[in-house]
Amino acid sequence: MNNSAIEVIGYDKCTGCYGCLNNCPVKGAIEFNKTEEGFYKPFLTEKCIQCGMCKKGCPVIKKVNSNLEENLEVYSCWSKDEEIVKNSSSGGIFSELAKEYLANGDIVFGAKWQDGEIVHCGISKLEELKELQKSKYLQSKVETSYLEVKKHLNAGKRVLFVGTPCQIAALNTIVNHENLVTVDLICHGIPSYSAYEKYIRENFNLNIKNVTVDFRNKDTGWENYNLTFKNKDQIIIKNNHRKDLWFRGFLTDTYLNKPCYNCEFRTLPRFSDITLGDFWGVPVEVKNSAGTSVVTINSKKGKELFVKISSNLEVKDVKWETALKGNPCLYNYKMDSSRREGFYKDFSDLSFEDLQKKHFPFPNKYIFFIRRVLSFVKTRVLRVIRGA
Repeated sequence: MNNSAIEVIGYDKCTGCYGCLNNCPVKGAIEFNKTEEGFYKPFLTEKCIQCGMCKKGCPVIKKVNSNLEENLEVYSCWSKDEEIVKNSSSGGIFSELAKEYLANGDIVFGAKWQDGEIVHCGISKLEELKELQKSKYLQSKVETSYLEVKKHLNAGKRVLFVGTPCQIAALNTIVNHENLVTVDLICHGIPSYSAYEKYIRENFNLNIKNVTVDFRNKDTGWENYNLTFKNKDQIIIKNNHRKDLWFRGFLTDTYLNKPCYNCEFRTLPRFSDITLGDFWGVPVEVKNSAGTSVVTINSKKGKELFVKISSNLEVKDVKWETALKGNPCLYNYKMDSSRREGFYKDFSDLSFEDLQKKHFPFPNKYIFFIRRVLSFVKTRVLRVIRGA
């Protein structure tokens, strides 16, 4: 008898990456269902034959990473195409990578909205790219995407797969092919669907199936972005990211998936060929105020692809330490989970607004103002020093 992957690692360590499902030889033996806390996790059915194959698809158990730290390169980048930057969360690097594949009839996998939730899918046409653009701060349902990647590769297609670090690590356990390039994102952690559903229901009186969110609307700037909630194509409300109640809970790490607090995939070397993210804290001399991406090249395959698209980019060399300072989730970052237990204990009894006031209140506005002033003064002083 073989224990299953979930029996070996337990739900507290399960990231919900879908690796076990994609490596299971028996259709229907594993089902992914939403837990009470609001995360999709694997559950065994009576069809399970206890073969143990799911363990070979679980990146918590089987880590596959052939990258070397010596191949690491770090850049501050943005697309030269202003329209791409405008329609992207940061500097538009994902879109430039995707264009290189789609222009040649190849396949790009990423995350899109479907019935109010996030799903992974593959696209082959440039006009489909818009669905995969922009950050989506909810768990993506991968379903059988890793197997679909394998099918495309076996059919002679090149594949670009974009996902979270744990999703890329899971894909690595199932697919190893020279024509697969993986891109992971600097991931802050996966927030709860249950918290999101409660927030949508109580604030807008809507089912999440009717709602999509632009989590990174840049109408007011890349660094001062809004969350734009829509019912179909109609805007419900725009909330500044510093004032939105749900986003406050996300940023304060109140209702993330348990393994996110001490993620095993924030490593060096990274598991992907290329890593992308917003370049928070980017030095002014290598910054595009409309959106700047931090890019780490983690492998030779990643380097080859980056060189192919570099003529479409503004590229600035930066040091690893500079990127890490404003983006700690790049490497070995541990989060404080102290709010989480109390939040879920009160979840059923309190409204979302009362949960927010109790477990992740906004800072005192006067203290917040003073901190903003001090930050502004510090920035101005540093600019003077650098210019001296």
